[in-house]
Amino acid sequence: MITLPLALARQGLPAADAGLLFTAAAATTVLAQPLIRLPCATRLTTPVALALAHLLLAAGLTGYALTRTLPALLASAAVKSLGDLLVMGRIYALVTDLAPAGASGRYLAVFGTSWGIAATLAPLIGTQLLAHAGTTALWSAMAAFCLLLAALHLRVTPDSAEPPQHRTSRQRSSPGPAAAPGPRG
Repeated sequence: MITLPLALARQGLPAADAGLLFTAAAATTVLAQPLIRLPCATRLTTPVALALAHLLLAAGLTGYALTRTLPALLASAAVKSLGDLLVMGRIYALVTDLAPAGASGRYLAVFGTSWGIAATLAPLIGTQLLAHAGTTALWSAMAAFCLLLAALHLRVTPDSAEPPQHRTSRQRSSPGPAAAPGPRG
């Protein structure tokens, strides 16, 4: 939110166009809400949904890096917003699922604090990256980070909504194939 108007100005577009991009993103979020209730979306496992979300974020940010026209930037904002929608639809549930019994409030508090830390660091890092490397590098670095997060979700995010410690204890006590470790073993 801080670097977008600055990046637009560096690209020769009015900084006020950021308001149009924020509006497009908000409208996309509102209009796309029914999509996350479709069976194809609700059947996605948490790691797949979060990986897909980060791929959409990366695609939107790549659009910011490569395009220089307002219509293309509006399309990029819409794609990025779809990624945001998928992330927010799952991430809070994941945080509470990872918490031990009775600790979900503390886990959510730490998670919320991490957003505050990110909101403090993002303007510092983003403006420095923009000033020293330019707009393409700024958006490309953010897109690369989203690709890394997508890969990490597929590798380390638990498949089910059940906390890992409960799955582990149940697997030890139940005989048969269900007790065998999965592909992530």
